[in-house]
Amino acid sequence: MTQPDPTSRLPVHLARRLCTAAEMRAMDDHAIRGLGLPGRLLMENAAQAVARRVEALLPAGGPGAIAVCCGNGNNGGDGYAVARLLANRGHAVRLIRCGTPGPGDAQENRRAWAHFGETIDSGAEGAAAEAALRGAAVIVDALFGTGLSRAVEGEPARLIAAINAAPTRLRVAVDIPSGIDADSGAVLGAAVRCSHTVSLQVGKAGCHQFPGALYAGEVEVADVSIPPRWPAEAPPTVLVTHAFARALRPARPRDGHKGTFGHVLLLCGSAGYAGAAALAGLGALKAGAGLVTLGVPRALRDRYVGIAPELITLASEAGGADAFESAHAPAFAAAAATRRAAVLGCGLGQRPQTRAFVEQLVAGLALPLVIDADGLNLLEGDRLLARPHPTILTPHPGELSRLAGLAIAELARDRIGHARRLARQWNVVLVLKGAGTVVAAPTGEAFLNPTGDEGMASGGTGDVLSGIVGALLAQGLVPVAAAVLGVYLHGLARDLSRPRLSSAAFSATDLVAHLNEAWQALEDA
Repeated sequence: MTQPDPTSRLPVHLARRLCTAAEMRAMDDHAIRGLGLPGRLLMENAAQAVARRVEALLPAGGPGAIAVCCGNGNNGGDGYAVARLLANRGHAVRLIRCGTPGPGDAQENRRAWAHFGETIDSGAEGAAAEAALRGAAVIVDALFGTGLSRAVEGEPARLIAAINAAPTRLRVAVDIPSGIDADSGAVLGAAVRCSHTVSLQVGKAGCHQFPGALYAGEVEVADVSIPPRWPAEAPPTVLVTHAFARALRPARPRDGHKGTFGHVLLLCGSAGYAGAAALAGLGALKAGAGLVTLGVPRALRDRYVGIAPELITLASEAGGADAFESAHAPAFAAAAATRRAAVLGCGLGQRPQTRAFVEQLVAGLALPLVIDADGLNLLEGDRLLARPHPTILTPHPGELSRLAGLAIAELARDRIGHARRLARQWNVVLVLKGAGTVVAAPTGEAFLNPTGDEGMASGGTGDVLSGIVGALLAQGLVPVAAAVLGVYLHGLARDLSRPRLSSAAFSATDLVAHLNEAWQALEDA
């Protein structure tokens, strides 16, 4: 697939770049060694930001007790400084240590704290530590930072269990919840469940991927005077923002007409799965395509008038009537020649005769193509390597597991890394669906989506997404922009429905109904 570097075409300055643990270490090292910024200054800045967050969370009726849990590394050094600042402002602070810092800035902050309050050793004074946690209105987690790379066990694991068992739900992580992998969001043995995370200088990808996002709670990024410094060879990982999504919208000129806004062809449906084609078609209509053609098996051709009379339907007279087969491919390939984009897969079914149809069209369609659902289930990964035209894949983890030959559990351990690697390998834009959807470009960039929730885990929502992305392609967006904006809108429609619809009651038709609100939210921003 020939495609320009996405960062050269997209307003990524409006998004929020996230860092890996290695990138954060390099920035920190450059600030201290390269620029001469004292480590104690950076710790003090970090502590000031965390202390402000803690004070904002304290109950309005009184100061409340605060427990600060410190490990033996630099994250613990931040915690000692937080405790000192809060005690100096008159708050009742009890510090619980797990290990003792070695020589350096963290040790200096530990010594300074000794003049302000008591320290409880979590190992030697376990009962006192648990009592302090039970009595705390807010707990600060400064046990482990982004450098953790091994499973948490022993005394730290016991302390984490006690923190999580404490009555208060107000727990503030310094930089990242202890026990969460900064890059993947995986739980390393045990992790602190926080209500808030104050990320230092740059957001951490692990706070925006699951399960890490469940442990991070509400994330804010605090400027602590570390100049961002990115390695030139590293493709960025970006958290999509509302401003970024808004800037991706295709133009809607006042003098536009149907042709201006593109014509998308959706090759979807089979007997028993007619609804998938309808949902994809409705998604495309609500995403702004000028014209939407549903290419369906002959038995379904006239079923959509009552659902959406705006949909054009097309069927092949050759071959069977209930499902696509090889004989249908020439007619739809000819139809695609007059369209701007196509979607293949929603509700195709997995009949043996449909496989040849999918393979022929993936190889032969010379236009931007979205492949979803059964289009992926009937496809082998190596078929993608020969496709020279822009391609977007939208698999859920089960579909990508089969296509890539990876266990679902293995995919879950590093969603960003696997999505990035496979997008490069297949030369596609890869949309790995699920909580914290990842959009990976063939040039290595990864975009993390913040919208949506568990209400979208129901049949048909993926069909709507395919229609949305196909419509955005037809309106001229480059594939990575179509995928990023489509995923954001898709989730935003659910977010805006939440006051009226519970996650259990939400369905794909509700998603379609709220797409207008999602567009309005972007236009009114």
